[in-house]
Amino acid sequence: MTSYQELKNFTKQEYKNYWEEWHQKREKKISSPYDWLSLKSIDWLSDEKKLKIEGFPGEWEQNGNMVTYFPEKGKTVFNRGQEVTLPKKMLVDAVADVNVEDFEYQGVRAQLIKRIGSDKKFAVRQRDPQSRFRKDFKGLPHFEPDQVWVLPAHYVSLDNWYDLKTKAAVGGLSHNETQIGKLYFEYENKEYQFVVFQAHNDDSGWTKLDPKTGKVKYLNNRQKTSSKGTIYFRDQTTGKETYGGGRRIRINISDPQKLDFIDFNTAVNLPCAFSYFCTCPFAPVENTLPFAVPVGEKKPKK
Repeated sequence: MTSYQELKNFTKQEYKNYWEEWHQKREKKISSPYDWLSLKSIDWLSDEKKLKIEGFPGEWEQNGNMVTYFPEKGKTVFNRGQEVTLPKKMLVDAVADVNVEDFEYQGVRAQLIKRIGSDKKFAVRQRDPQSRFRKDFKGLPHFEPDQVWVLPAHYVSLDNWYDLKTKAAVGGLSHNETQIGKLYFEYENKEYQFVVFQAHNDDSGWTKLDPKTGKVKYLNNRQKTSSKGTIYFRDQTTGKETYGGGRRIRINISDPQKLDFIDFNTAVNLPCAFSYFCTCPFAPVENTLPFAVPVGEKKPKK
């Protein structure tokens, strides 16, 4: 784990090289074939109604917490590497954000998701490597990296994690983010604090076998992320030079006592800054800074 002292001991050029390497990895990931730039649609299901999605064969039907995918004859669709030839039923009774299953057809991926906080809770979003967001991508606009914005900090983990409701980028939707701790940091001889949430993953199909019922249960999108903390924040650049929903910083909490800095140069845009088809949580009011943070990513060009 990198330390505050290590980063502050870098020369200006060494720090720039360190940041450039991180930035290139960030651009490579977000522009990969099925990352956030590949999203091309999101369609919300309505209870007891069938839905046919433009560009993807078959139909989807929601009945309470059960969603059924009906394949289309003559169209080869795969789920978990197996061709779907019969209706696939997916019971998702968890009151949580869940990335349920991926279905693939000719390079396009349809992902069934469940989101809470709205009268509509299931949606299908398509990922296509040929999406216009990915094809038009020309890099991530950003401020010049500045070592000054590597600040001393310390992390305090909560004994009991709990949910905190935050607004989302989609109208009427909210997220129950899992608060796991607080990060305290110093800026101009004054201490500030951030609420820290458990990180999400974007994978589908996390399940476990319920020993009581013998049935498979879908798990939320927080699997294997216990060592990663997420900070959603706003500052005085928000809605001006930077995205109006705020930005995000990831922190490594695998060894909480060794975490001794926050690097604002690694502040990135939320996925919904790039695409209309995401369900991002906005930064909570508690994480609003009274000063500008002129490092990290700027608003992307659309």
